Amino acid sequence: MQARTKKTLALLLVALVIVVGGVAATVWKLVDSAEPTLPTITAYARGKTVTVDPAQHCNLYLEDCVENPIGQLDVPAGYPLQLSLPAEIADAPWRIITVYGDTQTGQTYVDGAMFEAGARRTLTVKSSPELQLLGVEIQLPSAVVDEAGEPIAHAVWAVKTF
Repeated sequence: MQARTKKTLALLLVALVIVVGGVAATVWKLVDSAEPTLPTITAYARGKTVTVDPAQHCNLYLEDCVENPIGQLDVPAGYPLQLSLPAEIADAPWRIITVYGDTQTGQTYVDGAMFEAGARRTLTVKSSPELQLLGVEIQLPSAVVDEAGEPIAHAVWAVKTF
């Protein structure tokens, strides 16, 4: 190879390194400055799927809160609701609150369950023709407790189902 060819190749290589470095720096800056996204849950019933943002999401000390509208997915009486949780929720202790309505009397019933970290990523919430599922909440407990010593939720995903 001639000296001139070597010099040209070296200059092209330096230019390529500069371009690649510039692109990498730009991508890193864009990713680094992007707003963090809050985890969402997926709710499914009767062939329809909705993605649900947290109705409320605060830090563990109930500061810096963000609020969003409650999710909506119609679930007729007798049909199940299926929930899928991301790792950000499922890998922490979490609880579900379910609200049912008696289709004959109109009386409401509240039920709930607590899950250990990593125990479940999906959940099927059943209903019956007599007890319509009215809504569910997925909650992440905080470091703050109420007067009874129960942790207050720092994040809540809510789905209205009627």
